[in-house]
Amino acid sequence: MKHIVFTLCILFFFGCKYSTRENQISHLDSLSVLLDKDSLNIGLLKQRASSYLENNELDLARKDIDAAYAIFKNDIELLLIRGDLYYKLNQTRISKESWERCVKLDPNNIRCRTNLTELLCAVKDRNCKAMIDTLSLLNNGLLSIPLIAYLKELREYDSAILALNHLVEIDPNDKEILSLFSVIYSDTSGFNTYFNSDLAEEYFKKIINLYPEDFQVYYNFGKHKQNLLQYSQALEYYNIAVNIDATKKQNYYNMGFCSMQLKDYDNSIAYFTKAIALDNSFLMGYHARAYVHELSGNSAKANIDWKNCLMLNPSYIPALEGLNK
Repeated sequence: MKHIVFTLCILFFFGCKYSTRENQISHLDSLSVLLDKDSLNIGLLKQRASSYLENNELDLARKDIDAAYAIFKNDIELLLIRGDLYYKLNQTRISKESWERCVKLDPNNIRCRTNLTELLCAVKDRNCKAMIDTLSLLNNGLLSIPLIAYLKELREYDSAILALNHLVEIDPNDKEILSLFSVIYSDTSGFNTYFNSDLAEEYFKKIINLYPEDFQVYYNFGKHKQNLLQYSQALEYYNIAVNIDATKKQNYYNMGFCSMQLKDYDNSIAYFTKAIALDNSFLMGYHARAYVHELSGNSAKANIDWKNCLMLNPSYIPALEGLNK
C-alpha cells in the first residue's frame, strides 16, 4: 500500500511539473497563433515578450519588444519590459533610455523611477542622491534594498536608517533588511555616528537564528570582530563561514590576517595559500604571504612571493621594496 501511495505521489509531482511546462508552451503557442493573425497587436507582443523573458529566451523577447516599440513608443508597460530586457542583455544605455521615457510619461510611476534610480546609482551618476530623495517622497519613504545600500555608500546614514525603519515595519524578519542594519551598526568609519557594537551583535545573532546557513552573516560578523581587534573571535565566525562556502578568497585572506595578528604564522601562510589557490592573480594574497614569510624569517620564500607580485604588477612598490631589503 505504501508503495502504491509513493508511486502516486511521484506521478502526481512529475505530472504537475509536466503540466506546468505544457501550460507555458500552450500559452506561448496561443499567443503565436493570435499574432499570426494580428502581428501589430502591441498587447499580444508584450505578453509573448514577457513570457520569453520569464523563460530567459532573450533573443525571442527582444524580437517582440523591438516590434512593439517600433509601433508605439509611449506604452508604460512596454517601456518597463524593454528596460528589464535590455538590462539582462547588458545594454544599459537602452534600459536607461526606456526608463527615462517612462518617467517622463508618468513621473509618479514607482517601478520606472525605482529601476532608473537603481541604474543611475549603480554607475555612480551624480544625480543618484537626488533621484533617491524624489523616489522616497513619492513612495512614502519606501526604498528598495539596493538604494538603501547606495545611501550607505554615500555616507547618508540618517537616510539609510530611516528607510530601513520603514521596511522593517513591513517585514521584520527579512534577511536583507536585517543585514543592512547589522552592516551600518558595525561600520567603524569616522563618518558613521550610528556605530553601535551591541546593536550590531544583536542583528548578527538574529540573522543567524533565522538563517543559520547564510555565509554572509558569519563573514560580516567575523569582519566586525576583526575590526574590533578581536581576532580569535573573528576566526571562529570565519571558520563557520568557510564550512558553509569554501569558495570565497576574501574569507581565507581575512583568516590569514587574523592568524598573523595572533602570531600564528603557519596557519596564516596556509590561509593565504588557500586564498591564492582560489585566485592565482590575487595580488594582496601574495603580498600578505610574502610579509608573513618575512616575519617567519624565511626571506627566500618571501622573495618568491614578491616576484609573484611583480608578475602581476611590475611597478608594485611594496614588492620592489621587499626585494631590495
